[in-house]
Amino acid sequence: MLVKYIIKVFLCLILVVMTLICWLLKIPMMLGNIFLYFLSIIFILTGVLSYGFALESARECGRMIIIGMAFGAIPDFVPFLGKSLETLVDKLLSMTNE
Repeated sequence: MLVKYIIKVFLCLILVVMTLICWLLKIPMMLGNIFLYFLSIIFILTGVLSYGFALESARECGRMIIIGMAFGAIPDFVPFLGKSLETLVDKLLSMTNE
């Protein structure tokens, strides 16, 4: 009986620490996403404008646009550490509620 409460308190402490880590990771992740989207917009606009003003060949402009699209897709397709931490916190929370 006492062991059950000790485990529950220990899990609650782990839950608090994991929640704090999750909160601290959200801000850099959001800033990283904003930076990658900004970088993708710069690459795409450079490619389109270079092609429009005939500053580069079509192949080079196409490469710039593809690179820009890849930078824009990184935040959407790469699983971040924060999501896995949120899942872990939810699992720990469900364990303490049992």
